Amino acid sequence: MLALFNLFLDICLLRKGPQDVPASVPLVKMCLLAYGLSGLLVLLLSTPVPVALLQILLDIVLLSGLLYLALTLRRHPKRFEQTLSALTGTGTLMGLLALPLMTWIVRQQAGGDTALPSLLLLVLMVWSIAIMAHILRHALDTSIWVGALYALGYTFLSWTLTGWIGPQTS
Repeated sequence: MLALFNLFLDICLLRKGPQDVPASVPLVKMCLLAYGLSGLLVLLLSTPVPVALLQILLDIVLLSGLLYLALTLRRHPKRFEQTLSALTGTGTLMGLLALPLMTWIVRQQAGGDTALPSLLLLVLMVWSIAIMAHILRHALDTSIWVGALYALGYTFLSWTLTGWIGPQTS
């Protein structure tokens, strides 16, 4: 388990890529579960349980579906397991880092200053998009700029669609 944590940490630090992740269906399932649970924990701080569950499910379906489509169009469908594991494994780490920041923001909203935790959360979001761009660059065999466009497109589409399910309270 420590080896997987170190692998995903190295991907977050842009030292490794999805090609370094083992192609394994059990690993994909474990990463999807961890990604869903970490995302759910973050969402539950500000969203009712049924809405949070729907948002996480939509995010997972969207991530998996768009990734498979992009890999198929780029003629690299065999990279799906490794890439999905890399995206959800690193996404889990980012979600766990976001959890204390979101807790801080939620607790401060009653009357405290949320500027610092909000800024830190923004930095974490930008870093998360950079990680996704790095992973997609390797998986799709393209430039970092094209990977960034894919990552930004997915991020904005995901935020928009999950917002339609039930906007989070601010």
